[in-house]
Amino acid sequence: MIDEPALQSLREALEQVRDRLDGIIARLRSREEIRCLRWRCNACGHIKYFTRPMLAHVAPPCPKCKGESFQAVP
Repeated sequence: MIDEPALQSLREALEQVRDRLDGIIARLRSREEIRCLRWRCNACGHIKYFTRPMLAHVAPPCPKCKGESFQAVP
């Protein structure tokens, strides 16, 4: 049978690998989200400007039509 110290060291090594992979996956997911300085309202076309890149959920509501849907302007 496998002794306890060998299992413990194997478990610790696997937990370290899992923690590193979780961190990498989290960084990749954050890069998938679009950050932009300008967001255009899909309803009225008003462009909302920011001083630093923001995510889409920060743009609503539109100051003109109170629209909730925005798209990034390159």
